[in-house]
Amino acid sequence: MIIVTAALKGGVGKTTTSVYLAALAAAAKRDTTLVDSDPQASAADWVENSGDGQLEGISLVEAPTERLLAKALDRIDVGEVAIVDTPPGNERLLAKAIDVADCVVVPTRIGGVETHRVEAVLQLVPVNIPLGLVICSARTFTRDYQDVVASWREAKVEVWGSVPERVAIASGPEAPLSADGLDSYRPVWRRATRSVRE
Repeated sequence: MIIVTAALKGGVGKTTTSVYLAALAAAAKRDTTLVDSDPQASAADWVENSGDGQLEGISLVEAPTERLLAKALDRIDVGEVAIVDTPPGNERLLAKAIDVADCVVVPTRIGGVETHRVEAVLQLVPVNIPLGLVICSARTFTRDYQDVVASWREAKVEVWGSVPERVAIASGPEAPLSADGLDSYRPVWRRATRSVRE
């Protein structure tokens, strides 16, 4: 199963989403590979340097070019889970990853240019590939949050989860994965795996 974390804009929670989904896949006793296709290699840095036991069983492949990404994804075995952390702003590489995806997770935030950036990603995803949004750094009690969720539902785009605005969730290699983060991403992991089985 190949899950692509897709966004054309940086700073929306793509790497955080990828790392937490990989941790949840590993916790579900699945052979898990995190494919870091971002030249900044933030996901790789997180997995290699965090010292978090929840990330120890995850294989890591750095694949910052289309060719390396294709080779990495060709090696994914049946029954294995690959989470692909894609780079911001590289539409060609993102399209290549989506072409082989079993499902796509689109992290976003509330406000600004987020809606237009998400719509650009949605246009890259074929209709037969399931996808869901994850609203990161969410302040779920605000009117803005409620309006955005309602508008995506009206547009028939599924929201698979919301991740609260907490520093510990996106702390990166400096700290272990947070319990809040794992709890927040668990429904996203379940929705992703269910969407592939349906």
